[in-house]
Amino acid sequence: MSFWKLGVVSLLGALGCSADDSGAAAEAGTEDSGGSTGRTTSAATDAGESEGSADVGENTAETGTSIGTGDDTGGDDAPVAWQLDEGHYYAAVMDPVVIYPRPDSEVGEWARHRWAHPGVEFRIPAAVVQGGAWPFLYELVDGPPGATVGQTLEWEGDRMVAGADYGVVSWTPPDTAQGSTVDFHIRVTDQEGTTVDAQWTTTVDSERFVFVAMDGDDAADGSIDDPLATASGWYRDEPSDATYADHLVYFRGGNYAPRGAPDNNNNFRMEAGVKPMSIMGFPGEDVTFDATGSSWTFQNGTNDVYFSGIHFNGSKLEQPDGAPIRNARMIGFYGTSNHQRITFFDNRVSNIEPGNPLDDSFGNDNPAFVWRPSTGAVRGEYWAFVNNEFETAGPRTSNGPSCVSLSCVSHVVYENNRVVAWAGTGTFFDKANNDYVTQRNNDLWLVGTRDGSLGHGLGAGMSGSYDPDHRPGYFETCWNRIQTPNTGVSQLAVQVGLSADPDNGPVWLYRNSIRGNVAFVRIDRFEATADRNVIQGEYVQQGADVVGAGDNYENADWTAEVFDAQGWLAGEAADVVGTHGADVR
Repeated sequence: MSFWKLGVVSLLGALGCSADDSGAAAEAGTEDSGGSTGRTTSAATDAGESEGSADVGENTAETGTSIGTGDDTGGDDAPVAWQLDEGHYYAAVMDPVVIYPRPDSEVGEWARHRWAHPGVEFRIPAAVVQGGAWPFLYELVDGPPGATVGQTLEWEGDRMVAGADYGVVSWTPPDTAQGSTVDFHIRVTDQEGTTVDAQWTTTVDSERFVFVAMDGDDAADGSIDDPLATASGWYRDEPSDATYADHLVYFRGGNYAPRGAPDNNNNFRMEAGVKPMSIMGFPGEDVTFDATGSSWTFQNGTNDVYFSGIHFNGSKLEQPDGAPIRNARMIGFYGTSNHQRITFFDNRVSNIEPGNPLDDSFGNDNPAFVWRPSTGAVRGEYWAFVNNEFETAGPRTSNGPSCVSLSCVSHVVYENNRVVAWAGTGTFFDKANNDYVTQRNNDLWLVGTRDGSLGHGLGAGMSGSYDPDHRPGYFETCWNRIQTPNTGVSQLAVQVGLSADPDNGPVWLYRNSIRGNVAFVRIDRFEATADRNVIQGEYVQQGADVVGAGDNYENADWTAEVFDAQGWLAGEAADVVGTHGADVR
């Protein structure tokens, strides 16, 4: 099959399995989470549609753009170039499940995707999918006039990559739309013809938003034309102040030093039903937070939390009185209630440190940019980390710092993130008792360039501690590019099963480009599959056994030409481009 050169226009919609699919999902070893409007499996047609799919609106094959008509009448067929030849994709190991956005019936009234401001671009992930056979086709079945969706990967040289707008919805409501409600309907098709549909409503209402600007005034009303000056303007220095409860906050371009409650060490204690749950940078403007003076703690039942468009710079290492913080955590989720539907999209994170090194105990208790501790049977669900960049962290300690450290969460997606110069124990860190996790299409090719102290790039600890009645598992690590320095076996590109308990769920490592060592540990406690990866490195524990049992391209010679400087396949490995490794073609 030949491919056309396609651009992308953003849209990420909600996907999900209907209740009718619960039996099939269980039979396949996956959980069905209910939710959106349905799931259909069929042979993909030449038009890239599944059987019974609706028309998708006006489509332009050369741009890969889907334009919604707002009346479900649709237009031309979807482009076909997204579908790969047989053998160039990998069959789904888990049924696709929507992560973000979830249906209206599940989410809080304040959820980010439920609200738009007139004249301001509405830009969100529109189809974050856990599982499925990637890459996907995104189609806008219904939406307001002018709404667009990034349908397909785009060409970069002779390979296809995810552009900034792939799987992202974009729409700018006109000023005349104030007070109106519009419908969105997204269809996602995977490489096997499996489709999932997502539908939600968005209300255009300027009163739902509060704005902060460098030239604002905290005595202002917080509207787009009369913005506040600081975060204190909406937080009000008091965790219990509900003046802006359930609003959505936009920061205009500039450099800010947000501070929370003085009586709470300047931290932001975010209570459910009291504070805004969506903190965003204004579209197209650079917003930087000096993150050295405050942290964010989300308490019981703080669901539908959303961060986007913010550059967090630095870590809080001491309290206002000078007391050291030995474990630096920028954004933490606490309490005895679940944390549902947490999304981080298009953020940048830099200069993360583990803690204040006044003694040997610093940074050893899970320091991270985002952290959720063990909560036993009280589980979080539907967490998404999409299109974020993490750069410069360290020094590495025995247990940190991590980009993300999660415990007791189900249905998690890490997709299209980039990690650079990260000296830590891990990057996206499965701490304990997580399940149904997809680590897909992340760029870690420069993750270990700062020094040789990265513990592991990607993988899963598989620990079942904290909740003995729940078994972790169902992890897929796929389509990632990972490189770690050749500094010995303690420097791992992939590590799976370090803390595995007996009878855990399966793990799949497939279609990755890996330059570094690979470790599989305690594989008698879970089923492990490694298939169609390109690996240049050595093996730790049972790594050689797992990799050797699959169809992988292996080269233990660190001096051989296997990858180019960007992590694309090169030299002899170029013969398997498109069928092995992370190159999509």
